[in-house]
Amino acid sequence: MKVALSLIALLVGAAILADLIGHRNSTLKVPAAKLIVIDGDTIDYGGDSYRLVGFDTPETFRPQCAAEKTLGLKATKRLTELIQTAGIIDLEIEDDVDRHGRFLAVGRVDGHDVGVTLISEGLAREYWGGKRLSWCP
Repeated sequence: MKVALSLIALLVGAAILADLIGHRNSTLKVPAAKLIVIDGDTIDYGGDSYRLVGFDTPETFRPQCAAEKTLGLKATKRLTELIQTAGIIDLEIEDDVDRHGRFLAVGRVDGHDVGVTLISEGLAREYWGGKRLSWCP
């Protein structure tokens, strides 16, 4: 019985690993109608979360102040508009997942990195990991 349970656990672990590896170093073309924008730098597609890299937007979930929440909602709305207008987002999946288990990806609409657009519009700032700066005055 223990051998059977160990074999099942091994097979489940192998399936999860294969799924993670299958997402890496690939590009997904995701139709706007099939994804959910969680916030200005996170989307969900097919039950998987993707943290868009290269930028950080203000938090909408547990913001540190009202100004952060207001700007975070604007960033979320703008990301949604960019994706909806293009009708599709290309997700260039990176090798790692973040500490929350989200896949890391560069998001592009019409060939343009959405992070660069949000940064240029004052709705995001460049971010490559580490301690995040406060959005509060």
